[in-house]
Amino acid sequence: MSLLEQLTAGLRFRTTKPTYDAGDELTAFVTGANGSTLLVRVGDSVIELPDEDPSLVDGTVRFEVESFDKSTHRGRGKLLEVVEEPE
Repeated sequence: MSLLEQLTAGLRFRTTKPTYDAGDELTAFVTGANGSTLLVRVGDSVIELPDEDPSLVDGTVRFEVESFDKSTHRGRGKLLEVVEEPE
């Protein structure tokens, strides 16, 4: 193994479009709302949390991914708890 290979072993680049599986639990910042649907963006991926309080925009929530389309990087989730209320 060369010195370069040793230095870069295990090195991985993060993607701007992460993918998720149903059942994944995440904590993230609510970046917007479309009516009563909260929008959570992680990189360029968007998770919608339908039928939630739009006043949670700019807050931090924990949610479970219910479905995710890896080709469009969009999904739906279910709110589990509010971690931090918006100011």
